[in-house]
Amino acid sequence: MQTFLRQAGKPDHIEYAMKKILIASLLFTLCFSIAAKEKTRYGAVILPDKTILTMELATTEEQWIRGLMYRHSLAPGTGMLFIYDHPAPYAFWMKNCFIHLDIIWLSQDKKIVYYVENVPPCDQPDCPSYGSMNMARYVIEVNPGTVKKHKLKLGDEIRIKLFDK
Repeated sequence: MQTFLRQAGKPDHIEYAMKKILIASLLFTLCFSIAAKEKTRYGAVILPDKTILTMELATTEEQWIRGLMYRHSLAPGTGMLFIYDHPAPYAFWMKNCFIHLDIIWLSQDKKIVYYVENVPPCDQPDCPSYGSMNMARYVIEVNPGTVKKHKLKLGDEIRIKLFDK
């Protein structure tokens, strides 16, 4: 009986090694995920009436897909600027978006080629798509009423300012 108690009190070397490996793996995963997490970048758009809106930038496929999903509000004077690698007729939908938006498509030379106002959120499996038939390189999502308030129209030029990383 004494022999059993002494052995039970000794650390199990295999269990100890497995715990070390598990802890090292968790630390590696944590460090890797922190390093891989993209930092949110910001910029600004300057409307024809000189109004400046602060934009969260969407420049990666993951950011393009997520967009403003799951947001319950958007501060006044802010929005999201989607910057694509090349012009195309990009389409958007409002799946899992909880706020109405104005969506504005800009050409390569930053002129408005299309817009839709007050696009409603969608919590259904089949949400409608909103898109321009014209080629766009940039798309802006802003609070509803922005197009009307600033009297934006097709052909207006929007200036874009990107902030340093």
